[in-house]
Amino acid sequence: MTAPEYTNYYYYDGNIFYNSGFGMPNCTAYAWGRIYELLKKKPELSTGNARDWFSYNKENNIYPYGYKAELGAIACFDNEYGGHVAVVEDIDGDTITFSNSAYNGERFYLSYADINDDNPGQKGWEFLGYIYPEKYRNNNNALNSTRRVTADDGLNFRKYVGLNAEIIDVIPDDEEIFVTGVFELNGYKWGKAYYNGQVGYCVIDYTRSV
Repeated sequence: MTAPEYTNYYYYDGNIFYNSGFGMPNCTAYAWGRIYELLKKKPELSTGNARDWFSYNKENNIYPYGYKAELGAIACFDNEYGGHVAVVEDIDGDTITFSNSAYNGERFYLSYADINDDNPGQKGWEFLGYIYPEKYRNNNNALNSTRRVTADDGLNFRKYVGLNAEIIDVIPDDEEIFVTGVFELNGYKWGKAYYNGQVGYCVIDYTRSV
């Protein structure tokens, strides 16, 4: 809820935007640093304009994403200035509190929105969605682990994340897969996995740890 100190590694010496000459005040430098601070590891977020963050994350299946505010989520917007990103710091009743920085503006500030607002940003901005790095961290128990299929009829192994994605194989019940990534989409937890020499995606709700 307060501005980071100038000695804070996540926002300055360890920050990819700062080291590229685009440090704070800058929304991308701030949000990248804030997520680095929360995860305690360098985030795999876009290093481009804020308007690109949501699509970059979605297209590369990096972190869970959606449209509901959650603590630690990154709110992504498009606007005429290259977009904006902000981090959800608090949800109190129907009020969301975001932490922000603004390119050529305030180094740090808080903003607020109603949780039921379809566009929690400034007037004229387009809300693109939320990225959930904190949810990814909480799912780490499934990362880089071997899991066993628990689906009597087998588990669909797909080319991409999503129930409509092409099925490249069906993994039999009790077979093992190795999971290297975890995502959430449409109410399911998905895993990026290796099986039978192939890389694909499956719903790991139908697996268990080995």
